[in-house]
Amino acid sequence: MLLRPLRYRRLWLALGALMLVGMLVVCLVPRVSEPTFAGIDKVEHLLAWLIVSSWFAALLERRALPMLAGGLIALGIGIEFAQEFMALGRQGDWRDVVANAVGVFGGISLAAWSRESWLARLEKWLPAT
Repeated sequence: MLLRPLRYRRLWLALGALMLVGMLVVCLVPRVSEPTFAGIDKVEHLLAWLIVSSWFAALLERRALPMLAGGLIALGIGIEFAQEFMALGRQGDWRDVVANAVGVFGGISLAAWSRESWLARLEKWLPAT
């Protein structure tokens, strides 16, 4: 099995799925306004993908991390293609793909820093069911 043996695994998976759905909605709804600062959207991309990848990396065994990286990067590329071809006032941008990939590798690296998952450490503080 590729998932770590966590007590609250279903909860963590559900929260991760909600994060992904939220990210898809934010990325694919029509843009309301332009970013305040030039390039700030690249920082937003990097941070969003860093958070999502570190979340799922904490749920998976180490041997699954290359598949996670590939899947998340493919999802990011797919989102950029969708933005380009949907008539919703959005544009696909290869620089967003780069920012996404940097965030993915950063998040996976942070989560893999320790042998023990940060979610496993968190569960030690939570009450047993």
